[in-house]
Amino acid sequence: MFECKPFQDLDALRAAPHRIDNSVDLDCTPDELFAIFDDEHTWPEWVPGIAAVNWTSPRPFQVGTTRTVVFQGGGMEVYEDFIAWDTGKHMAFTFTGATQRIWWAFGEEYLVTDLGEGRCRLDWTVAYEPRFVFKALHFLLGPLMSWGLGRVLRGLGPYVQRWKTQQRTTPEGTS
Repeated sequence: MFECKPFQDLDALRAAPHRIDNSVDLDCTPDELFAIFDDEHTWPEWVPGIAAVNWTSPRPFQVGTTRTVVFQGGGMEVYEDFIAWDTGKHMAFTFTGATQRIWWAFGEEYLVTDLGEGRCRLDWTVAYEPRFVFKALHFLLGPLMSWGLGRVLRGLGPYVQRWKTQQRTTPEGTS
């Protein structure tokens, strides 16, 4: 594992040298969105490239919760520590380490606004400081990363609809 410099708090994450901000309005409540975020099985379904998410802290999740995310195509693992957690409203994490030297620092922040009538808005920030080869090629790779993350977020809306349909048709989702 290669250590990363964790963002110590939200101010540090928000002041990162590189930020990618995306937003999307979703046809779900904030609690439904957090049910998706809480479930380790959903992440590989809506985020291309994620092979597995493993929560390494017990529920309920909160500040200090940890998890490991495994990526496809090489099996890179990243180790995350949550620096914000307010179910239905806000979560943020920072990397403490990774199995590849891509970032000095990396974190994500998810802000959820209830729009009423079963809808919410997700504001998603990816903040990072590139390392070594990624830093040298950031002028090319940064725009591609921004485009790819925007594409991920645009795919969340259709995934939410599939997830809601599945919740209504499974015994666990039946009232």
